[in-house]
Amino acid sequence: MPGLGDNLKRWRDAAEVDWFSQFIKAWIPFNAWLTDTFGDLSDRELLDRIKADANVVRNKALPMLSRNLRVARDTTGGWQDDGAEAQEFRLNIGELNRRLQECIIESRKGRICFETVDIGANTKRDEQQNKWRRDFRCRRDYPAKGEVHIQISASKTVAPFALTLNGHDRRALEDDISFRALKDEQRAVLLSLFEAVAPRLVMNVLAEHGDPKFLTYGDVNFIDDAAKNFSALIDVLYGLRNALFHGSITPNETHNQIYKPAYLLVMRLVKCTI
Repeated sequence: MPGLGDNLKRWRDAAEVDWFSQFIKAWIPFNAWLTDTFGDLSDRELLDRIKADANVVRNKALPMLSRNLRVARDTTGGWQDDGAEAQEFRLNIGELNRRLQECIIESRKGRICFETVDIGANTKRDEQQNKWRRDFRCRRDYPAKGEVHIQISASKTVAPFALTLNGHDRRALEDDISFRALKDEQRAVLLSLFEAVAPRLVMNVLAEHGDPKFLTYGDVNFIDDAAKNFSALIDVLYGLRNALFHGSITPNETHNQIYKPAYLLVMRLVKCTI
């Protein structure tokens, strides 16, 4: 027969909320709305559509994340939507960031956090810069789709440089012998152009220290761009979904608590569809 101490522990464990399961239950109707609204697309295509297109979730979420420009003259101004649910929404974003800062969760694409988020497809395919009287250029999907072409124009004393990669792969570029033969400063310029034409826009949406304008969710300062912050939130939630579904999450209490604000945020997005 179990003793009183054993029973107390079992009842205590049973009373703990399984936020992993709650998150999954919330993601199912959210995913169903995505496919019903945008069609039978890949996950990445569905996420791009909700981030960029006018849709009921984005239309209702952005006011919760945006300042009311008619009354706000600084970072302490009012919100477009400052109702109780909107306040809770912003608090949970800050809480989710705090917990992700305290505990590293890795996905197939790296750490899940607001500092490296995919906010959508990059429409920029051609980037140029003139340095040291030479033209530096990087083009994606050139000369053929999927390929990336980088080049430096000739000078009076130096021959031109050109290199075509099969895809946008930074490691392949850095490992290329001809690229490594360039001067350090030339490689730095080309790498900057290379990143500017990356297929996906990856950025940090946390405001840097000293930024004059920012949006505060909970106690965390985000960049002054509600649309990008919304895109970042979708990307983080999807990353947590993948980490859970792909078995990357250790089912311990620390990880369980990360999924509490994640669940509440997904549920708020689900309610936007009603």
